[in-house]
Amino acid sequence: MPVFAQQAPTTPPSAPPSNAASPQDSDDITVTGWRLRELDVATSTASRLGLTIRETPATIDQIGADEILTRGFRTVEEATVSLPGVISGGSPGNPSLFSMRGFSGEQITVLHNGLYLGPANMINRPGNTFNIQSIDVLKGPASVLYGQGAVGGAVNIVNKSPDFEADSLQALASYASFDTASVGLGGNHVFSDSLAGRLDASYHRTSGYVDNAGSNSLNVTGAMTFKPRDNLSIELSVDYLRDNLSTYFGTPLVPTSFATDPIEGILSTANGFVIDERMRFKNYNVADNRAKSWQLWPRMVVTWSPSAAVTITNTAYAFHAERQWINAENYVFNTTTRQIDRDRFFVFHNQDLIGNQFSVAYKQSLFGLENKLVVGVDYSHLDFVRSRGFPDGDSVDPLNPVAGNFGPIVSRVSPTRWDQVALFAEDVLNLTPELKLVTGLRAERLYLTRENFNANGSFNTGTSFNRTYKLFNWRAGLVYDVAPSVSAYASYSTGKDPVGANIFLVNAGQNFGLSSSRQFEAGLKADLMNGRGSLTLAAYDIKRENILTQVAIDTVSNVGSQQSRGIELSGEMRVTPSWALIASGTYVDAKYGNFVDPNYGIAASDNTPPNVPQWVGNVWTTVQHIGGLPLEAGGGVKYVGKRFGNTANDLVLKPYATGIVYATYALTPQLSLTGRINNVWNKTFVQWADIYYPGQVMLGEPRRFEVSALARF
Repeated sequence: MPVFAQQAPTTPPSAPPSNAASPQDSDDITVTGWRLRELDVATSTASRLGLTIRETPATIDQIGADEILTRGFRTVEEATVSLPGVISGGSPGNPSLFSMRGFSGEQITVLHNGLYLGPANMINRPGNTFNIQSIDVLKGPASVLYGQGAVGGAVNIVNKSPDFEADSLQALASYASFDTASVGLGGNHVFSDSLAGRLDASYHRTSGYVDNAGSNSLNVTGAMTFKPRDNLSIELSVDYLRDNLSTYFGTPLVPTSFATDPIEGILSTANGFVIDERMRFKNYNVADNRAKSWQLWPRMVVTWSPSAAVTITNTAYAFHAERQWINAENYVFNTTTRQIDRDRFFVFHNQDLIGNQFSVAYKQSLFGLENKLVVGVDYSHLDFVRSRGFPDGDSVDPLNPVAGNFGPIVSRVSPTRWDQVALFAEDVLNLTPELKLVTGLRAERLYLTRENFNANGSFNTGTSFNRTYKLFNWRAGLVYDVAPSVSAYASYSTGKDPVGANIFLVNAGQNFGLSSSRQFEAGLKADLMNGRGSLTLAAYDIKRENILTQVAIDTVSNVGSQQSRGIELSGEMRVTPSWALIASGTYVDAKYGNFVDPNYGIAASDNTPPNVPQWVGNVWTTVQHIGGLPLEAGGGVKYVGKRFGNTANDLVLKPYATGIVYATYALTPQLSLTGRINNVWNKTFVQWADIYYPGQVMLGEPRRFEVSALARF
């Protein structure tokens, strides 16, 4: 929701630069829902060196809390896909699954406050945005920072934290189509010159746009910051989340002979199957379906600077989560019985993770050149118990499915443990006042233990194993200031990830090392028009080798490969003091090298990986002070190009574009009302196709109307 607040004595991020005409006097209302991208602000997601976005030889995209509220993004997933070149899945089986730079799933690492908690497609949750300060996206391999898993990029979710500026309070309430409601309340309090605290709580629930597929989420985050001295800071924080996800796993594909009202223009299949409008909002899950979790994450960060040249940082954390999925997830149209055949699948997670990250940053000239070095140790211990089972399924009528119940549960338990220790280092050396050399390396050992038990509780020695992974990753980049407001860069980075699955699912038969990836990237970052605009441009080439591929019947090997090359362009411009434009466009040419799908035995060499669009585009515009009133209006369009829904590339997902429009009126400097329409054209589109559910696709949300109120004090 757009945020209207009293203008502070200092210039807020959304205000025009000092050399531009001010759109209002200092006593007027300032709209902080849009801000010019600040290339000279430091980001910790891409480096521990304290580098700004301009100084970092990589692509970093960000969206802040005010922008998230302005555009009405209720979940982290919705906010992240508004950034250049990112799309998502939306499946409850893989919450907040992303695709970028030609890669998806476990090749995209999701971080929380810069910490890795496990493979994104198993541990990540949609998350409420009210508690979020920002979302940062680092494109390309990030294993040099975060270890195994990050090939296509890393998404870092940063919580709000206390500050010593002033007391503040924020309250949000909204209601939308599909009986959707959100509330949030949060604030910052300065107890003294040395102690500040913050607490945020949010609740979101919806009945969903598919029958009996509602969801809800409660998120509470809190933190206390203690600064007994100027050079010492101690922050204690906790993050609690409890949620019940939507249990819509997709809409079945049916033959044209059955479909009396096929939806045109959303997909095409080799066998002529389509989506029938009559089944658009049907839910084929069981009545007692479940996709819920709760998690608790305490954290302590200590930062001490014993001198101007040395800063010591230590982050200690623990993470506990319990998750349950009990569903009929796979829906296949049976051409003989003309029924929908359903499976049964359940899985329980019990995860405990403890870790500590210690680093020392040291500023010291090297051969007379300005230099900063960070060295550190990263350690974590994981206990992860996965219980699962596949009871017998059944069949239901496609048009009048009787939900029924899941049935008895007999589980097989698979405990997983890891001990991970890594040494890392980063360095930035100013070769000249205009030229920086940025380097980094990470040497890591991951000791993995997997124990599998049969349904009767007996130990399965054949599938249980111990394995040690040895990782070494590095990156190097040059950043050159072509002009005071224009920087060019070039970099090389490497990454590692499991050959055929995430680290929680590697099995005894996959007795291989990790896949290897490397990326070349070059780009440009610039401020334009005396600070009224910004532009970033990047070109990259990523190659991933040693991936799992089938080489014979019942035989797999790590001889596969995958490659993607692309260009990303994004820009922002304040056309007038009251009118802003934001736009981005990305192109990627992604394909497999030598690859036979190990899941289905499909020869897929030279095919495009599933859920990877060649083209993605975003346009957003905001107009403030319309007619001299405290009124803001705007909207955006997201375009997603053609994708393929399987490795065979014979399920084609057609391009689509969706739009958002909104208007906000400030009743007072502290209170604003917003009306918003999502998916303005009520476009029916395929959002995602899960390759493990080949008989169905995930359809996107229809048009949604929303009203909201936001108060800030």
